[in-house]
Amino acid sequence: MTAKIRIRQYEPTDVDGVCEAVRESVTELLPWMPWCHANYSRQDAITWVEGRPKAWENKEAYSFVIVDSSGRILGCCGLHHMDLRNGTAELGYWVRSSAARQGVATTAVQELQAWAFSQTDLHRLEILTAVTNTASQRVAEKSGAVREAVLRQRILLHDQRCDCMLFSLLREESRR
Repeated sequence: MTAKIRIRQYEPTDVDGVCEAVRESVTELLPWMPWCHANYSRQDAITWVEGRPKAWENKEAYSFVIVDSSGRILGCCGLHHMDLRNGTAELGYWVRSSAARQGVATTAVQELQAWAFSQTDLHRLEILTAVTNTASQRVAEKSGAVREAVLRQRILLHDQRCDCMLFSLLREESRR
């Protein structure tokens, strides 16, 4: 499947596809994604999709959908927590349950890295995963990210402070 996927910017027509992908995957997303909740609705998807162009324009976030060759939304990825002065951003991703464990997230991360280092001045992309989110850690490692550290109580998941793993992708390393 991975050879047939690509990332692209959000379009207004993505609302239903995003909503469907999230609803299919609530059980898997809920522990790791603070924005996800059991009653995720079409309005949640509308709010998200409609906010993407302004975030892009303001250089606050670069968000993409992950699609297969038929245009079906397989998940989302993007750059956020941008620090343009220092050339860093956090890279995040999620994949719908029916597309998990097929290399989709790894391919999307690699495509996003290539895009970021060719289309922006970013130098460093960071991937943060809860220490217990081993699936996300495997994606980071398979994508070529370097595991750097465990950050104590770095993220807040469902009102609980959690340790996380820090991985990075550097511009120079992408040229090797």
